[in-house]
Amino acid sequence: MALGAGFVRVSTGSQDEASQIKVVEVDAAERGITIVKWFRLHGYSASHGTQEPALREVIADIARGDYSTLIVTESSRLDRREDLDAQAEILLAIRSAGGDIVSVSEPQFGRTDFAGRIVTLVAQHANAEKSKTVKRTTYRGIMMIRDNKAHHGALPAFWATEGVRYAKQARCQDPAAVVDIYERVASAESLSSVGRAYDLYPNSVKNVIRFAANHTGVVECSYTHEGQTETWAHEVEPVVDSALWWRANKVLDANMGESRANKGGRPVASPANWISGILDCPECAGKLFLNAGLTPAKNSRTGKPRVPKPRTPKLRCGGHAKRRLSCGDFKGVEAQPVIDVVAGMFASDTTDILAFQRVAGNAHELDELHAGLRKIQARLSATEDDDELDTLVAERKAIKARIEGFVIVPDQFDYAPTGQTVAQMWNAGDDTVKRGMVRAVKASWGMVLAEHDGWWGIAVGTVGQNGPAGAMGIVDLGNGLCFRR
Repeated sequence: MALGAGFVRVSTGSQDEASQIKVVEVDAAERGITIVKWFRLHGYSASHGTQEPALREVIADIARGDYSTLIVTESSRLDRREDLDAQAEILLAIRSAGGDIVSVSEPQFGRTDFAGRIVTLVAQHANAEKSKTVKRTTYRGIMMIRDNKAHHGALPAFWATEGVRYAKQARCQDPAAVVDIYERVASAESLSSVGRAYDLYPNSVKNVIRFAANHTGVVECSYTHEGQTETWAHEVEPVVDSALWWRANKVLDANMGESRANKGGRPVASPANWISGILDCPECAGKLFLNAGLTPAKNSRTGKPRVPKPRTPKLRCGGHAKRRLSCGDFKGVEAQPVIDVVAGMFASDTTDILAFQRVAGNAHELDELHAGLRKIQARLSATEDDDELDTLVAERKAIKARIEGFVIVPDQFDYAPTGQTVAQMWNAGDDTVKRGMVRAVKASWGMVLAEHDGWWGIAVGTVGQNGPAGAMGIVDLGNGLCFRR
């Protein structure tokens, strides 16, 4: 069975690539192709070339022999740039690496015969023209919005647009809430606290405060077309007075200083320890985070200075999602004993890491021969050197002879050992790897913080994300890797 990759792309966040995936899966099954890798590009614009890094990854994969076929629903999912040379370069690179492109809706796309070349060129031109048409029609609509002085662009929380198309008016839906947010921030209340009161993330609160139209009554709208930016003013009803707006923004400016930069805590890009945010609170099912630091530099009772000392790291409840507020019922436990238990469980596990890979057969060798033949045919159409042409012809004859005499033993695929154990992956991995392994075990088998006779430890095989679980199932580590007992 041949190996292939599925390539699906949508250009906006509101679109769904599920229908493309279904079509690709059906077509691959009909062709006898096993999809071993998916490229899911959500919110990527082919007319701007944002999908090119993924296509370069396809070329590298094919050159390594990971698979030989790339399947798309239609050629416009691959590329719609106006630069036809750039489109052709990608296709030639895929073919030169020994790969094939299958377009479900365009059977002749990417073929090397005369008809295939014509279809490919026409499809590439049509895709580029489609991008131009979309840009022109979009620009016409934007110009109608501009001429009507209507609103275009994003709005912060509590703001929305209403009215007919091309003449939408922005309005504040809850002026009282916006005024209250400004007053809270101006009085130095934290963004997290304000966010909890209105079910917003701190950054959403900041966007409300920074929205200048709240006090100016004017939204600066803009749109860029072919390198030229059009701007216009959209009038709205002001919500707060300029003095309040200035005071709240002054507080935000003060918090942007170097002394107030984020030096840890939650959330951060790199947690203090891999266990932070993994386990659930036994009382409210919120997330447990590792809290550590230094004791105060002053005695709270006498006010005298003292030398700060490291606190004992503890796992404490951090609440749920936007609220990020401790339940108060769980008082926390020492983190190190829990960390040692979990680390010991992984660091001594000799279970093999498995990967979905070929375990028997030689059909892949025939695929490689066909790929080599396609690569030579692609080079034949591009070379003009007589000596190189003779060499390529001889190579093509030799490969054809091997293909004609090849005896196929079908390839068989299964999960097979990679040569690495769970302990080796754990000990060699960084915090990101360890967090991923613990999360995978928790999702597959269930992992909770449990108390027994006054001692806190880890219970595995209790309740996972899908209900009751056991410690004998498959743990999916992602990227085609797993382990099982």
